[in-house]
Amino acid sequence: MENPTEIELARNENTPTEDLDTLIASESESVRREVAQHPNLSPEQLDILSGDESQFVKVKVAANINTLASTLDKLSTDESGLVREFVAEHPSTSAQTLVALSNDRYITSWVAGNPNLPVEIINKLSGDRDEFVRISATVNPSIPTDTLDTLSYDLDENVRAAVAKNPRTPAATLTRLIGDENESVREVALENPSRVL
Repeated sequence: MENPTEIELARNENTPTEDLDTLIASESESVRREVAQHPNLSPEQLDILSGDESQFVKVKVAANINTLASTLDKLSTDESGLVREFVAEHPSTSAQTLVALSNDRYITSWVAGNPNLPVEIINKLSGDRDEFVRISATVNPSIPTDTLDTLSYDLDENVRAAVAKNPRTPAATLTRLIGDENESVREVALENPSRVL
């Protein structure tokens, strides 16, 4: 059972570093889960917490902006798909780790949207059989414009709508999508701020 004072300390942004050291070693999973999302945790403290037995603590570590790529790399092989999802979307996850995770069918759609993903893998995932993976690739800020154009012909209207929404979609592609057979795709294309009037 957690100590209410420990929970309060874990939630307090002004908690001193030495108290954070104590909290990451708490016997209470709730306390460790709270402290894992603390904005002032050091990368070393987060690395210690990445070895926690609780997947929920590890999820908080994988979501913490201070977590280093080396710690995310370790978490990328965690047995919990939920932990791997958070690793896949973290902005500090390395390209090498993302490439490895791109073969994990459980989290491919999470990987496809990470801007650190190499272009060749974005292009590969843009042709995935799963429309959610293709949609994620479409909203990736690193997707090449020619890949967006290719995806604008996708059979799934949700993929075409995602292309129509992307501000990097070429003007010629947006013009074509304004005439799409699907009303939602047409509306999204008309609302794109990049379209030429």
